[in-house]
Amino acid sequence: MEMNTANSNIVELEGDLFDAPDGAALIHACNCLGSWGGGIALAFRKKYPAAFEVYQSHCHTYRDNPKYLDTTKAAISLGPITRSVRLPEGSALIIPPQRKDYERRQGKKHWIICLFTSRAYGRNVSSPDVILQNTELALADLKEQLNLLRSKEFGPEEVGILELRSCRFNSGLFGVEWKHTRELLHKLGHEVTVVRPPGE
Repeated sequence: MEMNTANSNIVELEGDLFDAPDGAALIHACNCLGSWGGGIALAFRKKYPAAFEVYQSHCHTYRDNPKYLDTTKAAISLGPITRSVRLPEGSALIIPPQRKDYERRQGKKHWIICLFTSRAYGRNVSSPDVILQNTELALADLKEQLNLLRSKEFGPEEVGILELRSCRFNSGLFGVEWKHTRELLHKLGHEVTVVRPPGE
């Protein structure tokens, strides 16, 4: 396996993201419309259909009851935010291992982390600048949520988050160069193993 340890908190290797061990949290970038219809999101939908239902319900909750992110105190390195950020955009959703998913596949218990970095997808995907702003907001939100989770006690059938793994999120169908997202991961101090398919 080829590794890159240029950034101390980020390890990059080739392999299969879904081969992660029990208790791993798998991170990917999502739209806010409730669709995992292409790219690696489609693979997530096929492997974790119950987690997809949680994600989709989360999106529909905000669709039916619009709320906006308070960006007045947001510390964004890419400049001030002068637009309205409608949730779940700029936030993170942590989905615990879903019994239907791991029992159906007789697989490992994986957490799924959705970073809402683009409002939509396809022709309506957000611009790279907006995606990077949203990524920074979502990674900051993720950090806060992970800190809360670390203080929680888990029951005998539950497993906590033991490590973070991700694809090169934003760099696929959202079209943002990976180096920009990696810089944000490094800046916010997330310890992540980034797994890319062989030859990517």
